Amino acid sequence: MLRQSLVRCASRSSPLGRALVIPTSARGIRTLPSFSLDGKTCVVTGAARGLGKEILTGFALSGARCACVDLTKAAAEASIKHIAEHVAATQPSEPVPELKAYACDVTQEAEVKDTFSQIILDFGNVDVVATAAGIVDNVEAENYEYPRWRKMLDVNLDGTWLFAREAGKHMLEKQTRGSIILIGSMSASICVRPQKQAAYNASKGAVAILAKSLATEWGPSGIRVNCLSPGYMETDLIRELLAKEGKELVHSWVRDIPLGRMAHPSEMQGVAVWMASDASSYLNGSDIIIDGGYTAY
Repeated sequence: MLRQSLVRCASRSSPLGRALVIPTSARGIRTLPSFSLDGKTCVVTGAARGLGKEILTGFALSGARCACVDLTKAAAEASIKHIAEHVAATQPSEPVPELKAYACDVTQEAEVKDTFSQIILDFGNVDVVATAAGIVDNVEAENYEYPRWRKMLDVNLDGTWLFAREAGKHMLEKQTRGSIILIGSMSASICVRPQKQAAYNASKGAVAILAKSLATEWGPSGIRVNCLSPGYMETDLIRELLAKEGKELVHSWVRDIPLGRMAHPSEMQGVAVWMASDASSYLNGSDIIIDGGYTAY
């Protein structure tokens, strides 16, 4: 049964200065019951900020119990505190789902195993995993030092693989018909301009084919694996990048986006909830690109 909720809207500014009106909740509007995440346990890495935090928020608003994984426990706890307050304000008549914080360096196999095991102990089962932990780096290839290359792959590819592997092992053992969402990028499909980012593109290209590979291996057991690939978003990582390289980059990006603006990370909530829920029960091995039309050119 769909829960009743209060629907509110939040206005934010786009890079072009236009106000964006973004719904903060879709609960309470008549829709397919299969979109609900009630009774499911969802794990999101890199969930202390940016896209990961928005995805976790979407899962919580849809009724899921959630595990917030990030580098430090303090960052993860601050994230779930904010999410709990947002859910309570948005859905005042509903209980806030259980939210727990976990510290984990996703590049360390032992930490990933220990963290996933603790999540299982705490929640009993995991139905959905979204791997949002990631970094971005823009340096021309001829000057890109190997340690930086190695770190890019360690975080974006190895961290994704390690969490996906633990999720797959758990779901196979428990015969859980789960959903694993690997966070990719439109840069897995094209080379964006004008920035040079061969290492980042390569890492996300590997994530996209990893999702397809796992989808073919685990699909026969009812485990769906897909890739969610955003375009340009106003994340903390992008704001940090623009602080280094200049905000004029935004104007060059927006010129190539048919919708004429960057996305706010909250605009990924809907598609993430769809991919996690039974509403996407036949979605497997797909790369869902959410880029405002950038890759359509």
